[in-house]
Amino acid sequence: MSTEFDAPRGEGAGAPAPRPSALRAAIAIAAMTAVYFCSYFQRVAVPGTIFNELQADLRLSAAAVTALGSTFLYIYAGMQLFVGMSADRFGGTRTLLVGGVFLAAGAVAFPLARSAEALYASRALTGFGASFMYLSIVKEVDLLFGPRRFPTVLGIVLLFGYAGGIAGTLPFERLVAACGWREALTGVGVLTWLALAAAFAALRGLDHFSPPEHSLSFRPLLDVIRNRRSRPLLCWSLLNFPVYFVIQSILGKKFLQDCSGLSSRAAASFTLIMMIVCAASAFCGGFMLRLTRNRRKPHLLAAVLMLLTATTLMLYGILSRSAGWVFLISYVLLAASNFAGPAGAATMKELNHPDTVGQAIAVQNACAYAGVAILANVSGVVLDSFRSRASVTAAGTVYPREAYAAVLGLLVAVGVVSLIVSSFIPETRGHQRPARI
Repeated sequence: MSTEFDAPRGEGAGAPAPRPSALRAAIAIAAMTAVYFCSYFQRVAVPGTIFNELQADLRLSAAAVTALGSTFLYIYAGMQLFVGMSADRFGGTRTLLVGGVFLAAGAVAFPLARSAEALYASRALTGFGASFMYLSIVKEVDLLFGPRRFPTVLGIVLLFGYAGGIAGTLPFERLVAACGWREALTGVGVLTWLALAAAFAALRGLDHFSPPEHSLSFRPLLDVIRNRRSRPLLCWSLLNFPVYFVIQSILGKKFLQDCSGLSSRAAASFTLIMMIVCAASAFCGGFMLRLTRNRRKPHLLAAVLMLLTATTLMLYGILSRSAGWVFLISYVLLAASNFAGPAGAATMKELNHPDTVGQAIAVQNACAYAGVAILANVSGVVLDSFRSRASVTAAGTVYPREAYAAVLGLLVAVGVVSLIVSSFIPETRGHQRPARI
């Protein structure tokens, strides 16, 4: 249930082109990873870390602020279905650079926006560009480093992506406190353009991709969607990851400020810890599969139970007016549930034909982020239903505990449904579904 799912190499490429030197390949991936860092920052930092600032500055409702996150994520989720095909057809280098232009343009436009409409438009632009990053890099890691070094290099790339998420929590909050959210995000936008310029320079002249002979096809996508055996796992992705991510990147900081009375800095430190635990859990998840002798389902079920425990503990904390440490434990449990990400990706790979694996992972990513967008929207609407009992301050709107209890009740219900659905996920034990004959 990682914020990115591990993906295998693209299928159907033409004759392999010669690889660049190891140094040239490392420089190319480093430059691409710098753009990915900026992309991941945008996903985590906005709107969660500056929820109150956006609400106070532009007089937005909670639903309007959460919709900023949803706008990004709906587009990100939908584009996953097409980015994988584009990367296979045109190469990861081209797709990343094209997406990077949209990402950087949106990153600069957002802090310059003076209306809600302009904010949504720039956020949509950022989400469109960000959707190209991960799968493009997956394609390039395979082309530049080959199967043997693929897992190691991709793991390093993911760690740098998580570092972008970490930068979007407490470090970003401190920067906003020092100079304001518009100035801080303008600086981030400039850095994104610089990272993209470095990527253009590093990738220029690389001639390592041979386009496939066939044209783009929707057949792999249709094969994945029609595969009944993988549908319970897609539901697991649709339900589980959103519970974690809505707390991490949408409501987590504001919830702590409103319900626990924590300062902006203290609340951001909680989401910082959460992001660090998430990165460590996702990184270790693959190694942990050995503990169950390649059985995937125990990991998937354990992740659901961890989410249920965390959300139930948070709900108890709200109703009993518990101290902040109760919520910190809950946040750590939510983040640690990401250890099941590799198990989920491996299961998705193994439940589908080898020639549709790339598209299968893309569909899984799409389900995960579509779930986040939907849950973020619904959470904002729930908070706004308590607006008559909220207090408006110069720093933002403070919602009552009952509002967050309703949101947490919803998250607990989502967890219960996920637990039921997860029981229908087939156990693959690491065996790949046979290829077509």
